Amino acid sequence: MNAGQFITGAVLVLCSVLFFLAARSRAAHASQLNQAQVLDLRQPGQGRLYGKFQGTIVADQPLTAPYSGRPAVTWSAHLERGTEESDEDGTTTNWDTVWSQSASTPFRLAGAGELWFDERGGMPGLDAPSSFDQYIHDAANPIIAPYAANRGLFGRLNKPNFHAVETSFAPGATAFFVGPVETVNGYRVARPAQGSEYSVLTWKNEQQVRKRMGGATVLWRVLGVLVLVAGVIAIVVSFS
Repeated sequence: MNAGQFITGAVLVLCSVLFFLAARSRAAHASQLNQAQVLDLRQPGQGRLYGKFQGTIVADQPLTAPYSGRPAVTWSAHLERGTEESDEDGTTTNWDTVWSQSASTPFRLAGAGELWFDERGGMPGLDAPSSFDQYIHDAANPIIAPYAANRGLFGRLNKPNFHAVETSFAPGATAFFVGPVETVNGYRVARPAQGSEYSVLTWKNEQQVRKRMGGATVLWRVLGVLVLVAGVIAIVVSFS
């Protein structure tokens, strides 16, 4: 028996199981989306609901996103520094995160009633659109200036290599939510997922979310089958 091939095959079979589990999770989320009720929050209610809601983002005190400078109710940004390594196969750029931060302010979706979001009670998953994505090579750029002037060899490079990324939800934008909703002091508040629940606020509409879930489910299943077949073949060959 070829022990190396056997181990490789076993690892591939294990990876296929992980792919199938990922596909199962996506399919479960798609099922929850299909079964979720469309929420009408204009009437008083109590208890915990699970449903879907679309509306326009409203905030009394919006934030300012750090890179784009745009108004935002929630933002997430990070800065990566690229360093090049050369070997016999060519040059590879390695990216390290040198700064990362996020922030949010209480806001609401206005549609069939109002749905509030507040990180003090826990936020759902956030799938915000890109509001800034730039590769920066000018050391004088204020975004990278504190990091481009580092001591040592990197500080002497004439052309630094940075990648700044920001995503954010802006007031006035349309957003779609699916997940649990609770009543707190008379307000309907979106909550994070519990257990196997699916909970997300996204800039995509329901049809786009459904399509993405379906595509991801198929992709994970196909990868699972391919990797499983490769693993079985490797195991069989190891005994020959």
